[in-house]
Amino acid sequence: SLAMTTLSNLTTDQSALLAFKARVVDYRSVLTNNWSISYPICSWVGISCGSRHQRVTALNLSDMGLGGTIPLHLGNLSFLVSLDISENNFHGHLPKELGQLRRLRVMSFAYNKLSGSFPSWIGVLSNLQILILDNNSFTGPIPNSLFNLSRLETLRSWFNIIGGNIPSRIGNLSKLVNLDLSFSNLQGQIPTEIRNLQNLEHLVLGENNLSGLIPPTIFNISTMRILTLGGNQLSGRLPSTIDHSLPNIEYLALSANNLMGTIPNSITNATKLIGLDLGLNSFSGHIPNTFGNLRHLSVLSLMMNNLTTESSSADQWSFLSSLTNCRNLTLLSFGSNPLGGILPPVIGNFSASLQKFYAYECKLKGNIPQEIGKLRGLILLSLHSNDLNGTISPTMGKLKRLQGLSLEGNNLEGSIPYDLCHLELMYGIRLNGNKLSGHIPPCLASLTSLRELRLGSNKLTSSIPSSLWSLEYILEINLSSNSLNGPLLSNVQKLKVLTVLDLSRNQLSGDIPSTIGALVDLGTLSLASNQFQGPIPESVGSLISLESLDLSGNNLSGKIPSSLETLSHFKQFNVSHNRLEGEIPVKGSFKNFSAESFFGN
Repeated sequence: SLAMTTLSNLTTDQSALLAFKARVVDYRSVLTNNWSISYPICSWVGISCGSRHQRVTALNLSDMGLGGTIPLHLGNLSFLVSLDISENNFHGHLPKELGQLRRLRVMSFAYNKLSGSFPSWIGVLSNLQILILDNNSFTGPIPNSLFNLSRLETLRSWFNIIGGNIPSRIGNLSKLVNLDLSFSNLQGQIPTEIRNLQNLEHLVLGENNLSGLIPPTIFNISTMRILTLGGNQLSGRLPSTIDHSLPNIEYLALSANNLMGTIPNSITNATKLIGLDLGLNSFSGHIPNTFGNLRHLSVLSLMMNNLTTESSSADQWSFLSSLTNCRNLTLLSFGSNPLGGILPPVIGNFSASLQKFYAYECKLKGNIPQEIGKLRGLILLSLHSNDLNGTISPTMGKLKRLQGLSLEGNNLEGSIPYDLCHLELMYGIRLNGNKLSGHIPPCLASLTSLRELRLGSNKLTSSIPSSLWSLEYILEINLSSNSLNGPLLSNVQKLKVLTVLDLSRNQLSGDIPSTIGALVDLGTLSLASNQFQGPIPESVGSLISLESLDLSGNNLSGKIPSSLETLSHFKQFNVSHNRLEGEIPVKGSFKNFSAESFFGN
């Protein structure tokens, strides 16, 4: 009878699942506590049954803390339509018995530690619509049998070690909507047959070793919403009619390739664009002045190209004016382009959504406009390595969310404004390589989130504020090449996690405090070219992380402490041009140091 058949089949499903349970590692005891013959199988966690025959149709064990190898017994769940064991800790090969599951439409093994060759038996699962193998260690090549799956809509296999080429038979999978083979060591060219995938919405082939021309027909798949080919060695140009051929494009990411030519103005008519990343290529010509058409634009990165600006309006960045109409912008990056010109005051018109603004290495001249203080949402401002002059505007103190300020390598003058002390979330301040003068503001000590302070190569005078040594979580301090004077105070010991301290080329004097030995994370210490005197403290031998120590060009006397012999990471040492005497230690790293390290004593 039908009832007996159903019961025996249920027993088939039940025994397959109990065999699975017996053979996997159940770290969180999810199956141990729930899969029991005391309960109906269709009520077990992760199990769904069909209403007609009460057969197991879906097994969803995603993120259940399971491990071990995948038992072959799953191949006996003959009514299974959906199998998802993603986000667990399974390792080893996929059992070929899974090829018996001819009703399967969905199969996901993402985020495990599975290995072995890309399973060729998948080609017999003719009903398969979704195949997700992301983030495992499957090896290639991609088997030809895969291209028999005429109903496949999603194929995702990023972060594997597949290698080989993308086979031209990929064009057989005409129902594909989502294809993601990024981070898979693929090489060779993108096959032109990809043009047959006229339902494709997501094409993600980034971070491989693909080369050759991007097939122009890729830009003719009108359904495309996400096209990501970044991080390859692809060449070619953007089509001049990209807005017509990709009318639905939302994310276009082609960064880190060998693309050239101009950025077509028509791209600013692709009104659904949210993200555009063309950085690290060889694009030239002007940045279009009509980006303001893209009202949904959130990310625009054009960094590291050869782009220039139209110099029609007094050498100002005319394209910025249009961009201020994009009220959802979070990131703008123009860094490393020979744009020239000056930053216009219109920069203050961006909305509070703007979080990151990169315009480093752009040959910018002129002042930093004080209107920059209106960008209340800004988290990171990078204008380093330009030709900016004038002063640092006190209005920057209004950027309350700012965490990174990178203005190094310019010609900025005047003092460091005390207004910067209002930026309570500040993580890194880089003002090195300018012409800043005056004191170091003592109030910088109030920035308890500060991890990096680079003020080197300026014209700063006076002593180092003692308050600076209260920044107990700071990782790097560089005050080198200034005209700072006075002693190095003993409360430097409070900087418990400091990894870099560079005070070289100043006029500091007095003894090196013995408390410096408390800085056990310090990797680089340079006090070179100052006027320090007295002995090298024995406590320097307690700097267990020390790799580089430069005390050259001072008036230090006495012996080189033998405690330095015990430092296991020690690679660079210079005490030349002092008044040291006695024997040079010979053990530990001292075997590798040349005579130049000790010259002039």
